[in-house]
Amino acid sequence: MIGLAATLCAQSPSGQGGDLILRSNTRVVEIDVSVRDPHGKPVGNLIKSDFTVTDNGKPRPFSIFNVTRSAPSDDAAPEVSAPPTPQLPPHTFTNVGQPPPPPSTHSTVLLLDGVDSWFDNFALARKGVLGMLTKVPADEKIALYVIAKHRGLAILQDYTLDRAVLLAAMDKFVPEWMCPVPPYLIAGDDGMHDGTLGPSAPGGIKFAECRDLKAMSVDVEVVRSSFDALANALRSQPGRKSVFWVTQGFPPSLLRQDQSWNQTISKLNDANVEVNTLDSNGLGGPARYWGPGGTLTIMQVAERTGGTAYYHRNDLDVALTEGIADSRTAYTLGFYLTEIDGRYHQLKVSVNRSNLQLNYRQGYYAVDETKEDRSKKSTELTEALLHPVDTSEIGITASLHVKPDGPMGAVNVSLKLTPDALSLKAGKAGKTGKVKELFVERNAAGKVVGQQPFISQFEVGPKRQAAFSSHGVTIEQALQLPADAVSLSIIVQDTESGRIGSLTVPLDRLTPGGIAPSAARN
Repeated sequence: MIGLAATLCAQSPSGQGGDLILRSNTRVVEIDVSVRDPHGKPVGNLIKSDFTVTDNGKPRPFSIFNVTRSAPSDDAAPEVSAPPTPQLPPHTFTNVGQPPPPPSTHSTVLLLDGVDSWFDNFALARKGVLGMLTKVPADEKIALYVIAKHRGLAILQDYTLDRAVLLAAMDKFVPEWMCPVPPYLIAGDDGMHDGTLGPSAPGGIKFAECRDLKAMSVDVEVVRSSFDALANALRSQPGRKSVFWVTQGFPPSLLRQDQSWNQTISKLNDANVEVNTLDSNGLGGPARYWGPGGTLTIMQVAERTGGTAYYHRNDLDVALTEGIADSRTAYTLGFYLTEIDGRYHQLKVSVNRSNLQLNYRQGYYAVDETKEDRSKKSTELTEALLHPVDTSEIGITASLHVKPDGPMGAVNVSLKLTPDALSLKAGKAGKTGKVKELFVERNAAGKVVGQQPFISQFEVGPKRQAAFSSHGVTIEQALQLPADAVSLSIIVQDTESGRIGSLTVPLDRLTPGGIAPSAARN
């Protein structure tokens, strides 16, 4: 079978007796701990014997111990680029050869909230990010994401050391559909009733709707599912991932009452993601977009993922710089989990020194990850639909073609899938594989205007095995595109392993001979 999870192996400590084989139901639970002194400065001189871990109140020995101290560098580390992508024919797109995971230098994800904030606060967050870029070490890898209205999670720029590239990505993004602060809220309104909007938003920002308290739960669900998608996107990258979420937050009752948030927090912890939260409202800001209580939510999300909350301050650029500097020093404690009881385990980490502040994940679920992955297949496919963050777990090369004399909007798509992530099962005539395909069309506002699902099964007989191993499999589909579609997201999932690949095609930039621009199709 192709693409099955590998068995974990570790050399025996004595170097004798061969390799220690850890079966597929063995898990490694990692706890990344940041330690600060009473002045908030990182503490980096602790040793293994200084730490104690309890698991559901019982002592838990840990055999993995590592200290990360990323000293600032005045010179930027060289960019690590992907192998060059072969020249593609016209109207052909691929996710093969995407940038590799960030190297051993420290990395940060900036996540700007365009759902739970006023436009004014988003502008302040943007200003804070721009100020931070001139202050952090040159070797800090930075990726830029947003949670956008009607779109969910979107990546503006993957990990890069190039500050100019980040500035360009920030300038290019327009936070549509965000509301400016109405004048009546500036005077100390509690933010819990509706009213008439003030002047139009600056900068030509379009908005056809404003804050609707009845829709609050829907928008907060977009935020939650965006964190799910972010955990999936970062899961395969090594080490601890530092995310800085700049937001106004939302009422804590929605975090407390929705059990889905518990699953999301667990997914972030399992992906080794810490969410550091920064309050974009600062001191003396307007009434919060969703009313009071956002600060408490900000604190709780940070605490439950082992991050730090920054609030009651107006220097977002300094807060971001301090947070990134602090996250460059951390301890990793880990143990092997051999008993799978399917329950949530509460973790507590302590040190034998007083007056130190520790931040770390608060627990984990003791589940068989193989079975858990199978149960998440449909959920992750839905997340890929909601959040067009391309992933290359499955390599996709798509060629699109429209017959000149065909019906308006009809397009043939040829998908070439790389073989390394496709699973095969033994059948009567050889081996078979099966994939789900989802084609999602979006309009200029980012809204989904159409989706077309398919299931394809393919056979790999003995004579085709060599060709499959070298070139993968090609699948042909015929689509009917909506007239207002400007982008096509192609999502492919291997039904056996649950692996997902996705690719976004810009329909409005294709030339005649492939697909006519959207204006010509209307």
